[in-house]
Amino acid sequence: MTGESKKQLRGYIPPSAPLNWEPVTGNEPPLRVGVSFTVNWFHKRVGVDYSERYHTDPEYRYECLMKMKTHLLKSFPDIAYFKEHDESECATLTGIFGVCFVAMVYGLKPAYFKNNWPAISPNDCLSIEEIKKLKPFDLKNNPAVAQVFEQMDIIKRNWGVIDGYVNYQGVLNNALKIRGTDIFIDMIDDPGLARFIFDHITDTMINLMQMIQGRQRESGFPINSMSTSNCVLNMISQEMYEEFILPYDIRLSEAFEKFGVHSCNWIIDPYLDAIGKIENLGYIDFGSESDMPRIKRMFPNVRRHVFYSQEHLRNKSPEEQEADVRRIYETLAPCDLSVPDIEITMPDENIIRFVSMTENVMKSYE
Repeated sequence: MTGESKKQLRGYIPPSAPLNWEPVTGNEPPLRVGVSFTVNWFHKRVGVDYSERYHTDPEYRYECLMKMKTHLLKSFPDIAYFKEHDESECATLTGIFGVCFVAMVYGLKPAYFKNNWPAISPNDCLSIEEIKKLKPFDLKNNPAVAQVFEQMDIIKRNWGVIDGYVNYQGVLNNALKIRGTDIFIDMIDDPGLARFIFDHITDTMINLMQMIQGRQRESGFPINSMSTSNCVLNMISQEMYEEFILPYDIRLSEAFEKFGVHSCNWIIDPYLDAIGKIENLGYIDFGSESDMPRIKRMFPNVRRHVFYSQEHLRNKSPEEQEADVRRIYETLAPCDLSVPDIEITMPDENIIRFVSMTENVMKSYE
């Protein structure tokens, strides 16, 4: 593994979980291709119930994940992405509480669903009076944190190593859950309040991750990393990102050995100059319509991950898809390419044909 790759992360979407990030192995192919499915896809295909028990009972979750993994390997035996992890990934913290965990630490209660991730109601956010009264949390006695530590004890007792990557989201994502859409107004009308919220969330995230990852490392799981989820970043301008969020992304990056930026499946171009100020960057992702030559120039030593919309699998011809993949390969390789959140209505044949085509493209360059 090269010096640059030692700090890199790669994206991985386990069965029914949000995107997470793990260290690169150094053995990745030039174009590492993955696909992932919505929770509803697994609910319909294998009957898993994703209600509260799935997120609080690691033994039940293990049984469910084994069903999901077995089904994936049977349905798509030639897709290498589904073979990257063995049975140990099923005894895991990955996927617990979806993207709600940090908001739960703030006392917000998620709604659970049989066929979807948990969600925080936009009507349940903290009031401005509650925000102003926030003090540093006693995380050791926080009910949401205590529940996760109970799960870690069960995983340790049953399987030894506490595997998994909890999705801690990003500062703005969490602020949107905790403060609601008013956070966007705060940045304009009350920037001091906005910075107070962002500062409190950042401190909480760092302390929370260090507590949980420290416990995981004690069990033998080598984790000291974070990738901030800036899924709603495109709701603010680059100038607002640079003023309000970038300082906290930098603080997060300095708190861990490996750090990445997740932007979701949209055009990242307006934010690239600001993101380029994060020195300890080992991962970046973006939509396939982004300015990929510019990204390669700006981040030559960063693991790059392209999201390819499932609508392209549905609506583009095989020839158009191949042209897209060749453009991605020629511009960005080595890189990752994934089709996330595939719905139950997508035929398996479309998926198999696409992944097979990407492998043939890669072989043609070799």
